[in-house]
Amino acid sequence: SLHTQFMDCVDKTRTATFKVQDNALGSRIVSRTVQCFQDERLAMQTVCSFIAQKAQDFQAQFQHQTPMPEIEQPGAGNSAFMLDPQGYPNEFPVKIWVTELDSDLVTPAPAKQRIWLESPDKRTHSEQFQQCILALFTDVHFTRVIVRPFGIRMAPPPRHLRKIVSIDHHIWFHQSVDPRRPILVDTECKQLGAGRGVVQSEMYAHDRRLVATVVQEGRVEIDPHVRLPSPKL
Repeated sequence: SLHTQFMDCVDKTRTATFKVQDNALGSRIVSRTVQCFQDERLAMQTVCSFIAQKAQDFQAQFQHQTPMPEIEQPGAGNSAFMLDPQGYPNEFPVKIWVTELDSDLVTPAPAKQRIWLESPDKRTHSEQFQQCILALFTDVHFTRVIVRPFGIRMAPPPRHLRKIVSIDHHIWFHQSVDPRRPILVDTECKQLGAGRGVVQSEMYAHDRRLVATVVQEGRVEIDPHVRLPSPKL
């Protein structure tokens, strides 16, 4: 699992220093804290937990998961998903299939979203590297779900939206996954208030396995002089 708090902004053109500290070295669980500093300011800290020893085989019979939604994968005959021509900022290496383009977001709708993500890199990687790719995928388009009921577009940002950024990011990895195959991200914003919104996502592999659960908190700043439409929930 991965539990991250973002404390401050950083300048990506300048050097940042990362410090790693061991928290616990148990027989089955290893925990470490990673901190990021810039100009001696703490900008981010992450607690990572790793399973050093897998559970015994007989435990495999005791398992269940939330079923994957009954929706078609991208490219299927009846699929409602289309490849997002806008992609993701800064040439982020991911294919994104959506049911709504950015221009559709001006119409208020429930704070829910389903997208498919796929890595364009078809090389074979280790399981740990695949988890790193999955962790990057968790940050794709999650913030726009928070303000979806108000019909606010995320790119380009409207004048009445000052800021929307991730401040807490938690990931629980359940099973291995191949990001070269489509991954469904089923997302819902459970709450928005006092300038903060909480989003929960379930991530499913192409073979319907639940591979990760994600909870994120975003900070939202709306211009106080703008009257937004009534939310559609």
